[in-house]
Amino acid sequence: MLLSFLKPHHKHAPNATHAYIRTMITLDTAAWRSGVRMTIIVVVPLLIGVLTAHLALSVMALLSALGVAFADVGGAYQNRAISMFSAAICMAVTALIATITGANPWLVTLLMFALAFFGSMLGIYGHLAGKVGFSTTLVFILVMGQPASIGVAWMRVLLFIIGAAWSLAVSLWFWPFRPFHPARQAVSGYYQAVSALLRKASHIELEQHWNEEVKKERARLQGAHDKAHHIVAGQRSQRLGAHPFNYLLLMLVLRADSIMEAVIALAEELAVARTHNYHQGEQPAFAQTMEQCAKILEQLAHTIAGNKQALRPETLERSLYTIETQEYVLRNSLPQLEKDYYALANTRKLGDPLEPKHSLVHAWLSLRLVNTRKLANLLKRMGELIGETRDLLMQSDDQEILKEMLQAGATSKGNFSCNALYAVVRERVSLFKDNLTLRSFTLRHALRLATISAAAVAIAKLLRIPDGSWIALNILFILRPDYGSTREQTVQRILGTVIGAILGMLLITALHISFLFFPVLIVLSFLCFSYQEGNNTVFILFFTTFIIIMLDLTMPEHGLVPLIRIATTLAGGGMCILASYLFWPLWERERLPQQMGRTILANRAYIASVLAAYMAGGNKQTELEAVRRASKGAHLQNVNAAAAFQRMLSEQKATENEIERLHILVTYNQRICDNVTALAAHISTRPGHDEFHQLERFSQQMKWMLLDVEDATRTGQRIAVNPPFKGMLRDVLASLSAALHQ
Repeated sequence: MLLSFLKPHHKHAPNATHAYIRTMITLDTAAWRSGVRMTIIVVVPLLIGVLTAHLALSVMALLSALGVAFADVGGAYQNRAISMFSAAICMAVTALIATITGANPWLVTLLMFALAFFGSMLGIYGHLAGKVGFSTTLVFILVMGQPASIGVAWMRVLLFIIGAAWSLAVSLWFWPFRPFHPARQAVSGYYQAVSALLRKASHIELEQHWNEEVKKERARLQGAHDKAHHIVAGQRSQRLGAHPFNYLLLMLVLRADSIMEAVIALAEELAVARTHNYHQGEQPAFAQTMEQCAKILEQLAHTIAGNKQALRPETLERSLYTIETQEYVLRNSLPQLEKDYYALANTRKLGDPLEPKHSLVHAWLSLRLVNTRKLANLLKRMGELIGETRDLLMQSDDQEILKEMLQAGATSKGNFSCNALYAVVRERVSLFKDNLTLRSFTLRHALRLATISAAAVAIAKLLRIPDGSWIALNILFILRPDYGSTREQTVQRILGTVIGAILGMLLITALHISFLFFPVLIVLSFLCFSYQEGNNTVFILFFTTFIIIMLDLTMPEHGLVPLIRIATTLAGGGMCILASYLFWPLWERERLPQQMGRTILANRAYIASVLAAYMAGGNKQTELEAVRRASKGAHLQNVNAAAAFQRMLSEQKATENEIERLHILVTYNQRICDNVTALAAHISTRPGHDEFHQLERFSQQMKWMLLDVEDATRTGQRIAVNPPFKGMLRDVLASLSAALHQ
């Protein structure tokens, strides 16, 4: 028994490790493009510096190009241009100020406090403003460590302008030629995320239903959903909104929403089938069918991204035929299941009460009958949605899709209004004032970052620590609003810095000829920025190696750079840990109950909207629109709750009882949301029976019970389940079960 228990673990452990390593080092198309783009942005200034023998000056242009690239918020071109151009202006001004004031330790300390504080507070205005604040603070820290005269300061401003222009040109050069490229990539990524979730959900075991790996896919899917909706909706509000291609993208996003809900519902029904051993002999066929669906979605994603050869008609037709065949098998089994069900049910009508074992068989047949019908309906729905998506892509004008036209519709210019501008400014000022309280998490983080950064600068300047500004630089990258994320960032940065510094020293020792450094820098730059979004530790490792070799080119006599990098990282990480723990700490275990309250509220609204649609007959557009809105809110809040719980696991103050209780809350709320999604998927196939009016009373009871649960979650009180509710639930299920079999 012991060997049989251990054998599966020994068998699967190497596979799991291999899969983890493969996932960690695999680069997708977006990562390759990011690596190539950032390598061009970074390496070209260095090459010009080497060829002109002004490497120190070219480093300033490199810093500007890098800071502007870090300010890239992604998404629509217009938003990217605004954030990068704003960062370029702020960075040039900051470089001028930092160069002039860098020699005065007290003045630069005060400026560090002010810039870190206001740069962090910009986060209240959104991701774009936060990126600009981060890049501006980054440049101040880097330049203040190299004070110089006013003449050198203006030269640096000129170099910063050149570097920013170069970074903008490389990032946005094909904007006029491919105006819909970001939107296409976002919609394509949405379909790929749905495909990945379907593949994960269809291969999990019964006891691993919605395991951690699947939860990560759920989080990625939610991010892809938000990105696609944000970019497509943003383009519709701009001059591109009148273009027919943008309408096509909008329709594709709406189809992806429906497919996502169908995938979740299908996974729930498959879980029910596994729980009761339904269709046990057909499980390989189910897995093959789901794999075919996932492949179709991948093909659609590549087609949306611009690959014409990805959508092969013969492959698509074969895959759709596989789905139809599985649906036919399920529907073909319904008559025999109904015959067995009614044959057993008729024994009660003859006055012969069912024996206990017959009652169990009767219940099992009833559940299997309903589950089989639901699976067949969901497979049909999946095939219809995929077919509709294919038709959208194949029937649209190829010239519109592939060329995207240089003229993307009429430009609608709005009239400038001083009153509107004043209203916007007043709103921004009011928002800033509202956050000037210690109850604001943004203010607490801004004060923490400003205080510890200023202290690091003062210590470095007064003690004249070599390259002491790197301590503040590490603080900027490491410090997070909560303790758990800060500790995680500290570990990743220290680990990446130590390994990267050792690798840098080995490369410097091995490469005796200086001109060999440049090809190595190109490779390191590509590897570094390819993993920037995917793996933070790998990014820091290659970035540290890149910096060490670059500094060895500019200062070949300065052999202590690797050791200084390690020491400053340790100092910055230690200061961040202490600051997060001692100064206005933000604990997820204190915030998570409020987040769970919002999650329960969203689930309650979702349940109410779905039950209202059932009671209304499922035909009214207003009810269906309410279901879609509630579904979006519920899925978002559940993903937020899961992310908050993961952050809480990094906190030392969270007790085992708190972790267990909150894990149960997070898990069961997610299951509630998924089950309601499965219920919503059958609204259109709702049978017309009067028994559905009983749902009104059930809906009210559910509402009040979830209100009690929400209040108890927020306050920490205990509640008891209402016994009448359990009885009423049994009555409703019995009534609906009888109605469904009529």
